Amino acid sequence: MEKKLFKVYKDYFRVGAAVAGLFYDKEPPKGPFVDSEILAKHFNLVVAENDTKMCNMMPAPGTYNFSSADKFIEMAKKNGQDIRWHTLVWHNQAPEWIFKDENGNKASKELLLQRLKDYIFTIGKRYSKDVCSVDVVNECISDKNFQLRDGNDRSKWFDIIGPEYIDKAFFWAREAFPNAELVINDYNLETIPGKRQGLYDLVKGMKERGVPVDTVGLQMHISLYYPSIKMIDETIKMYGSLGVKVIVTEMDVSVYNDYKDGKEQFEEKKEYTPELMEQQAQRYKELFECFKENAKAGILKDVVLWGITDRFSWKNYFPVPGRTDAPLLFDVEGKEKPAFAALTK
Repeated sequence: MEKKLFKVYKDYFRVGAAVAGLFYDKEPPKGPFVDSEILAKHFNLVVAENDTKMCNMMPAPGTYNFSSADKFIEMAKKNGQDIRWHTLVWHNQAPEWIFKDENGNKASKELLLQRLKDYIFTIGKRYSKDVCSVDVVNECISDKNFQLRDGNDRSKWFDIIGPEYIDKAFFWAREAFPNAELVINDYNLETIPGKRQGLYDLVKGMKERGVPVDTVGLQMHISLYYPSIKMIDETIKMYGSLGVKVIVTEMDVSVYNDYKDGKEQFEEKKEYTPELMEQQAQRYKELFECFKENAKAGILKDVVLWGITDRFSWKNYFPVPGRTDAPLLFDVEGKEKPAFAALTK
C-alpha cells in the first residue's frame, strides 16, 4: 500500500511544504508538472514562499494586493491543508516606501509603528480565520555579533524604531491573530552556537516581559555534513526549556559541504550518485527520528520542507551560480528519492 508522508508522522507532527506562485497563481512551467499532485498527496501543512511577504502584500502606500495570497489560501483549503503565514516583519522584502515619509525622508518612529500596526491588523482581519501559525518576526538576529540586527546590519525596523518593534509586533499579532501560534523564526540556530544563544536570550527576555511568543522557528537549511544530530537535538531542547514550542520551518538538506574548518569553502557541482542519495536518505531518517523524539517530549510541533521537488529548489544556483542542488525528497522529475523511501518505510 502506497504511503502518504504526512500520515506516517500524524501522531507526532504535521509535515509541510513551501509553495511558489506557480502552484496557484501563475502559468505552470512547460513539461510535466507533478509538484501539485505531490503537494496535495503528501503534505498537510503549507506556507507561501514569497507571496505573503510585505513587499508583495503592500507594494505602495494604502495599496494592498490580496490576489495571490487569496489564491494560495484557496489552494490550501481545496487540498484540506493547514496554513502558515510567512512573514509579518522582516528586514528583507519590505517595501522601501514604508521606511520613508511623504517627502521621501526617513520615516519617524511614530509613523513607522503606525504603519506596522495597520499592516498587521489588515492582514489579520482578512486571514486570521484561515491560518494556524504566523511568522511574526523573521531573521532578527545578526550573523555579525549575535545581537539584534541594527541599522548597520540591514534592519531599518531597528534603525527607526529600536528593539521594541519586536515586542510591539507580537502584541499586535496576538490581537490580530487570536487563535494562531506566534512564531519568531531564524536560520543557523542549529549550526552556530552564538546565534542560538542570541535568540535564546531574546526569547527569554520576551517571555519575562509577557510578550506573547509561542514558538521558535528553526529554518534548518542544512547539509549532509553539518550540523550534527546532537547539536540539532540540543537546540530544540534548549528552546523548549523556555516553555515555547519549536517548529522546523524551512528545511532542506544540501548535498554539498560548503563549510570546512569553520569557513565558507564552496564545492563545485557534483554528480548525484546512488551512494550520495543513500547518504542523504540516512540523514533525513536520523533527522526525523530526532524530530519524533522531541515531538513525543511535547516540544516539536511541525516540520516544513522548503519546497517539494529538486527542480524548483531555491538552492539551485545559490549560493554558487551555475551549481544545482538536490536537497529535497523528490527529484527534478518528481520521482521519489531514497530519502522519501527512508521516511515512509
